Amino acid sequence: MKKTIPSNRLMPFMTYLESDEHVRLKKFAKQKKLAMAKIIREAILLRMADGNPYIQGYNEAVNKCIKMIEANTAAQMRFPSGASFAEIITNELSTCLIKEATNEAA
Repeated sequence: MKKTIPSNRLMPFMTYLESDEHVRLKKFAKQKKLAMAKIIREAILLRMADGNPYIQGYNEAVNKCIKMIEANTAAQMRFPSGASFAEIITNELSTCLIKEATNEAA
């Protein structure tokens, strides 16, 4: 039997998806026989969870890339600004790290 959330506990929330994301979500929901809203709620909860293995794995991969670039001797070439190619690229990669949410706001 499906577990339903009482409607008096639900708060409306609106978001926009790219058209291809919407199509993929709709197909996924139909395939899994789940409501699209339920999938979105689960995704939000997963993203906000402490110790999220997806986030940890993703960040580990980004950090490994940063270390590989820093260790590459060709990447030590310096530009007139004084910054090395490695510094420029690794600074950019650092912005790709996903900050883990904490349950402080919960």
